[in-house]
Amino acid sequence: MRRTIFFILLFFLLYTSLAAQSDKKKGGWAVTFTGALIPISQPGLGLQPGIEYRFNERYSLLAEITLRANKKNSKDSSELNKQYLRIKSEMRYSFLSKRKGSHLYTGLQISRASRQFINQNSFYFDNRKTDSGYYYSRASVNSPVTTMSVQFGIIISKGKFAVDVFTGIGARFIHTTVTDIKDPVRSVIRNPDSGPSFTASYSYAGNITMLHLNAGIRGIWHFYKFRHPQKG
Repeated sequence: MRRTIFFILLFFLLYTSLAAQSDKKKGGWAVTFTGALIPISQPGLGLQPGIEYRFNERYSLLAEITLRANKKNSKDSSELNKQYLRIKSEMRYSFLSKRKGSHLYTGLQISRASRQFINQNSFYFDNRKTDSGYYYSRASVNSPVTTMSVQFGIIISKGKFAVDVFTGIGARFIHTTVTDIKDPVRSVIRNPDSGPSFTASYSYAGNITMLHLNAGIRGIWHFYKFRHPQKG
């Protein structure tokens, strides 16, 4: 079901982008770069390059790929053989601005991330409505994530270079399977005594839906003479 929704939205974005080409005012290509966090245990660092095509002064389509930058196996981590890849697509609508150096925009973003690793000395819940689950010494975790969100941002430019400051809110759909479990022991999962704790989304086997929030700063380099959409 979630894959169907994902591809329907992807088709909608592509259809909208093609329809936007009927406008006589054309744009051009740009490359983007954003730093990212990899959501496996303590978040690792990721590299997020992308490309944008501006069809006209109001519509543009952004596509990005997120790659893991940290090592597969870290000495201070209980996760091994970490594998992560995320693809994003965002259809944007720019608002007319009275300023020559900036403008606001909104967008619809969808993403799909593959997330696989081996977890050691951890636990998982097989039912979200109970506080009991399984402790284990080692297991393979496969936890792909699909997100859909409404984005808001501001583009600030000087010449061909621009900075994109953005935030977004939506939903996160996660499907987790835990396999090759060694030494499983069913028990009540207790929070650590030392301070507040955070239960990772991949600690719940099966399907869960969570609130999705994002924010960041993106660098953009335009290969054409970029202009903000102006009023009047």
